[in-house]
Amino acid sequence: MGIGTLQKANSFSHLNRRNWCVFALMFAAAPVLGADHPLFTPPVSPVVPDVRDADWVRTPVDAFILARLEREKLTPTAPADRITLLRRVTFDLTGLPPTPEHVDAFLDDREPDAYERLVERLLASPRYGEQWAQHWLDVVRYADSDGFEYDAARPHAWRYRDWVIRTFNEDMPYDRFIREQIAGDELSPDDPYAAVATGLHRLGPLRLSAGNQDEEKNRQEVLTEMLDILGPAFLGVTLGCVRCHDHKFDPFSQVDYYQLQAFFAGTVAKDIPLATEAEQAAHEKKVTAWKERVADLQAKIATLEKPVRTRLVAAKKAELGDTVQKVTVSEDEVAAAMSPTERNQCAELRAAVTAAQRDEPAPLPAITAVAETGTEPPATHVLNRGEPGKRLQQVHPAFPIALSGSRTSAQPGATGRRSALAAWITSKDHPLTARVMVNRIWQHHFGRGIVATTNDFGAMGTPPTHPALLDWLATEFVARGWSIKAMHRLVVNSATYRQASRAEPRSLEHDPDNQLWSRMARRRLRAEELRDSVLAVAGTLNPKQGGPGVKVPLSEEVGALIYKGVWLPTRDPAEHTRRTVYLFLKRNVRPPLLECFDAPSTMVSCGTRNVSTHTGQSLAMMNSALLGEQSWALAARVMRETDGTPSAMIDRAYRLTLARPARDDERDVAGTFLRRQSELLEQGVPPRSPTVLPDGVDAIRAAALADLCLVLFNLHEFVYVN
Repeated sequence: MGIGTLQKANSFSHLNRRNWCVFALMFAAAPVLGADHPLFTPPVSPVVPDVRDADWVRTPVDAFILARLEREKLTPTAPADRITLLRRVTFDLTGLPPTPEHVDAFLDDREPDAYERLVERLLASPRYGEQWAQHWLDVVRYADSDGFEYDAARPHAWRYRDWVIRTFNEDMPYDRFIREQIAGDELSPDDPYAAVATGLHRLGPLRLSAGNQDEEKNRQEVLTEMLDILGPAFLGVTLGCVRCHDHKFDPFSQVDYYQLQAFFAGTVAKDIPLATEAEQAAHEKKVTAWKERVADLQAKIATLEKPVRTRLVAAKKAELGDTVQKVTVSEDEVAAAMSPTERNQCAELRAAVTAAQRDEPAPLPAITAVAETGTEPPATHVLNRGEPGKRLQQVHPAFPIALSGSRTSAQPGATGRRSALAAWITSKDHPLTARVMVNRIWQHHFGRGIVATTNDFGAMGTPPTHPALLDWLATEFVARGWSIKAMHRLVVNSATYRQASRAEPRSLEHDPDNQLWSRMARRRLRAEELRDSVLAVAGTLNPKQGGPGVKVPLSEEVGALIYKGVWLPTRDPAEHTRRTVYLFLKRNVRPPLLECFDAPSTMVSCGTRNVSTHTGQSLAMMNSALLGEQSWALAARVMRETDGTPSAMIDRAYRLTLARPARDDERDVAGTFLRRQSELLEQGVPPRSPTVLPDGVDAIRAAALADLCLVLFNLHEFVYVN
């Protein structure tokens, strides 16, 4: 991270000038990369190394890993057992656990290529695109709202999310994936589907405020967001550092930054309506009538409250004296001072307002995109310290010397600027594009990238542990038509990927952080995978794909955090159990389970998620309404799918949650738990099930089983993937 990034963070952390001096001293000795740095030169396919244990090698990936292990006098870990491998690859490729039926089919398939065919089935699943789209959405900081104070909704942003899911499922070549996002409107002007991809440029947080506007500053903020995502997402570099000054550590200058920004000088937001003029006119009438209805109800509330509020204000002023000019009265104070009749009338009106808000006409379909102004773009200037209005020399679109070998001018005219930028980024000889993406693929399969800092390949990033492997993967990626699924096959079919996660003593001693991949990393489920797994195991996951973001119910305390507007859950309860990627993602307020398990902030790009461990996670897993409801749902499912005997129910519950039958000792402990829990429940208030139970099922017995299911959801083996 460069000083420029730290300066940008200063507006949030309020660090003083003295602290910045300390940061400058900390980084003063950091090396400065030149244009000849290996990662800033085009990758050349290296020779696949020879290894002594050639029989271990399944794909060329293994040769690079094993060659390093042999140099360090280490040996790979034994292969994982088949259930562990099945669960691992199913989560990695689809984000969901394998079903008992999938487990049985895989264990019964004794053909030599059973695993390879399993991989192909998972890659062909529509669930694959949902899983891998989430990784990309992290990087481009996708959300369904603006962020900052108002955090207004973006009703059409979901089309970009669905576009990403679809492109992963279709295995769109990665170079085309980039080009359509950067310049789809220019490359395919008659294709609305391509315009959806340019929604990338509209994903950044947007600061809205009332009062007088500094239009030049507002425009500069938009341009900054457009360019700042380009660096980490596609190039793996921190371009944001050079907005205010030359990069302190990487070979990027402030001129480079504004020359790149010039590619977007004529780019403006454009919402493309998908409704006819008649539909738009009818919609406007509905919106007008709805606004009048809400305003009328709010006016009636104000009329009821006015005399009470006036009386309370006068009383406060009299008590505080003549020197006080302004006092406030809360809604609770007004309600307390009302007569019972007035209070009831006011409550009825507020309920009517809430009901009316639910009836707000849904926005007409539209595409959130960008377009060019169609005229000569505004001039781009270097800005002194990055401040709008403080213009220095004028610059034109050009590529950074460090990444192109020369300051090459590109399309300085009125059109085609972003197309030229996209063509440069997707050139097969570009030093970073392919490396950055194959590194992301590796990261999400192995828990850490070959370059651990996936968004920063520069001087302040972490050097690659296996540079030759990184270059081989990058060149192979291009050679295989930029196919992401082809890279999955190379990785997950490798012997490296198939290793067990239990390390040998020597491996732990000499490779404690698993830098050499002498074993497979154990990882915790990501927040979305955890929620989706609970729903899938309970049998309540709604497989519906696409569409507007779903608003799930929030507790009153969480809903109260919303500064402007109200949170109205999607009406159809069946929508509430959709996959997490389809939930409405509000920047300032997120479902507690996602927040608790490290779902990233959507204000900045997230290449690698933090993984924290704290007591709030245990409390969420034991006490949240979601886990409580789904424990009952799983209990009901287990009872429907078994003969009702304790042994059968225990075994089915284990197979659903952990992809394996219960062991004898687990079956004994679980049976004792069911018996004792039933005895305890019989002594208290009879439990009420939040779900429909099979006919004739005793509520006490079902409640005890639901408690066991909750325990299984909290097991390390459920929350982690080996």
